[in-house]
Amino acid sequence: MSPEQYNEMISKDPNFGRMICRCEQITEGEVLDAIHRPAGARSLKGIKKRCRPGMGRCQGGFCEPLVTEILCRELGVTPEELLHIYPGDEERACGISSPDHV
Repeated sequence: MSPEQYNEMISKDPNFGRMICRCEQITEGEVLDAIHRPAGARSLKGIKKRCRPGMGRCQGGFCEPLVTEILCRELGVTPEELLHIYPGDEERACGISSPDHV
């Protein structure tokens, strides 16, 4: 993406200007998109799989608290409740079954 395209995106939605993960260059806008799209993320693992924060050099040491804060705010849950969203809950919520959920 060119600098002009990036600046245009930020002018349309300032969330794309707030860097959440410095290692992977992930913005708050990208995290919000991963949450709100169809079959959106409902856990830290879901966000990590969809847009890669926490996959860089620091392994989430800097961005995980920010991603947790965004998830809690957008889903209307507490951090404690977020920790109880286990891997696989997203698949069950979407009606997707996998061998370990049969």
